[in-house]
Amino acid sequence: DEWRKAITEQFSGMATRPLRCLALAVKEGGLNKLADYRGSDAPHPRWVRNLLATPSRFVEVEQGLTFLGLVGIKDPARPEVAPAISRCSDAGIRVIMITGDSKETAVAIAKEVGIFDPAATDLANKTYAGGEFFELERAVQDELLTSSNLVFCRAEPQDKQRLVRQLQALGEVAAMTGDGVNDAPALQQAAIGVAMGIAGTEVAKQAADMVLADDN
Repeated sequence: DEWRKAITEQFSGMATRPLRCLALAVKEGGLNKLADYRGSDAPHPRWVRNLLATPSRFVEVEQGLTFLGLVGIKDPARPEVAPAISRCSDAGIRVIMITGDSKETAVAIAKEVGIFDPAATDLANKTYAGGEFFELERAVQDELLTSSNLVFCRAEPQDKQRLVRQLQALGEVAAMTGDGVNDAPALQQAAIGVAMGIAGTEVAKQAADMVLADDN
């Protein structure tokens, strides 16, 4: 428990810098047939491929691990993001950030670019991880979606489309930006879908109404 607390505190400190954190561990025994695994390009039985392609089954492998350490990756926002957020605010456009990052990292980035006030300390009602937001009463959800900037972290791909659909039901005009295959349904659903021209996948570009040639 003492080690767990120390690791958690270290993670929290790194995440608020903000760094994207990876925990590294090794498994030396109990691999069974996975001991012969040589990467996705090598031939393997179908059950091995199915196991490694199904996140809900990862628990079958990720047990008995020895913790090695934490790695922090700095992925700074592009320099033009903060001015763009400021212009959105001046124009009366609210910004909702949807990310796979941890809550600590997401809040730190949101403060850095101006989605949240850098001096704000209590953002519990504006930051939601996983499905927390959708567990609220619908009236509370609607009030939040129509009144403030929000951050959704550890979000699932389907959450994006669900949020766009809910905003539209409230009479809001929703623009959505994205670059991945998983973003395509929400890009297509939004009133204005904006894909990235450089980092964007072809699927995202085809689903969007607008493509930013330079990702700016």
